[in-house]
Amino acid sequence: MTVKAKHLHPLALVIFLVEEVKTWWVLLLLCVANQLWWWLVAAVCVGVFFIVSRYATLTYTISADEIMIKQGLFNKQQLHLTYPKIQTFQTKQWFFMKPFQLVSLKIETSAHVDNQADASLPIISLKEVHELEQLKQNARSEINDQPMSPTNAVHRDDEVKQQYQIKWRDLNLYAVTSFSMVPILLGISVVYNRLDDILPKHYLTQLVSRFSQQTETVIIFDIVFVILLAVVISYLLIIQRYYHFKIVQHGTQLTTNKGFFQTSRVTVRLNRIQSVVYIQSWLRQLLHLTTVQALVAANASDDEKSGGVVIMPVVQSKDVQQQMHAFIDWLPIQDVTGKSRWRANARGRWALIRNRLLIAALICVPICVFLRPFGLLSLIVLPVAWSLGIYTGKKTEIGVTGEKILVAQVGRLFGKKRYYMPKKNIQSMQLSQSILMRQTGLVHLVIRLRSGNTELSIKIRYLPEQDAKAVYAWYRQAYLQ
Repeated sequence: MTVKAKHLHPLALVIFLVEEVKTWWVLLLLCVANQLWWWLVAAVCVGVFFIVSRYATLTYTISADEIMIKQGLFNKQQLHLTYPKIQTFQTKQWFFMKPFQLVSLKIETSAHVDNQADASLPIISLKEVHELEQLKQNARSEINDQPMSPTNAVHRDDEVKQQYQIKWRDLNLYAVTSFSMVPILLGISVVYNRLDDILPKHYLTQLVSRFSQQTETVIIFDIVFVILLAVVISYLLIIQRYYHFKIVQHGTQLTTNKGFFQTSRVTVRLNRIQSVVYIQSWLRQLLHLTTVQALVAANASDDEKSGGVVIMPVVQSKDVQQQMHAFIDWLPIQDVTGKSRWRANARGRWALIRNRLLIAALICVPICVFLRPFGLLSLIVLPVAWSLGIYTGKKTEIGVTGEKILVAQVGRLFGKKRYYMPKKNIQSMQLSQSILMRQTGLVHLVIRLRSGNTELSIKIRYLPEQDAKAVYAWYRQAYLQ
């Protein structure tokens, strides 16, 4: 056990350097492009000073009761994290750390209030991480008045109950059906629009001159090439991110491992899972594929949305409920029956269609007026909006299964999310109704859950009032009994 304060491994200097480059890469690129060498040298010197200062002032101490972290050159900070308060340890391991058995560690506690970890150690040995996990487990056992010997602790935490490892076929399907190429294309367009800020004028003039001399066929070929390049980049990024994805249930917690260049390990306690979400884009619906995500009451996010941990990247829809029940036993194996399911009626479905048509009209009318005659092409948005309203009305529903699990499904952009929420994890439920909705007998039902360190609101729109009140009465039973 570490008793005295320790500095990080010298490899931390490399990590600090990468972080600084990621922060200031635009400034460095501008200096190089405009040949501002003195500014570049000054920026490098300042960066090296802060990197070395950060390494020299960051120390940590592991004791029997807490982990203490000291950092800061001008603004000194001293963190004391006691083990009973620690919720999760998250580790990431770049490929160059593996030979040294080192990882990056994030620590989060029950007092966490924002989207950042309470503390992080950019470099720490795997041996020390295992030591911290054991100390946390022993501290929890003492609080529960359940003394646990080291042998029993290992048996409880390391006993493998269920495990799943993604197959190459499933990983390829997940990568191919992803729409992550869209943000890549947006990033390329942003860089293209900022070329005049990045490149010197004479380089930019030559580039524009060469592009203007190209034929229409060559320009189309260039556009297709950029799209294909975005698809390939998206595919490779997903393959790298979920390479050898594996989830293991041992004891009372789930642990996910994934990644090629950077191996990420996230551990989630089962009692911290607030809801399980089955996610399908329109493409994955056609292929009968589902992605499963857990919403956790801690920022155990694995670089998805805050509080969201991917449990299974892709699984056949017909098998998803049975496979997930093996890992999380409160999830139902059978779907919600028709008697316990509520959807929007004809008036509610029309309200969903009307709202989308109004938004589409606000977009189309100015385009048709100011950009005619080509602006008339924007009218194609109207049938798309109509179809989206019909789809949302069909896919949005809410129901109860097993008397203790609320199931809410929301349709959006021809995709859908299906939430499974134990009654005890629902933070609040609210009925909202505008003046116009009172005349039609429709109600919005708002369900609030804890997701990460924030609140997630799930809104089921335009339910018949009696159905919404039936769900609300089911929720209130927990407090009336």
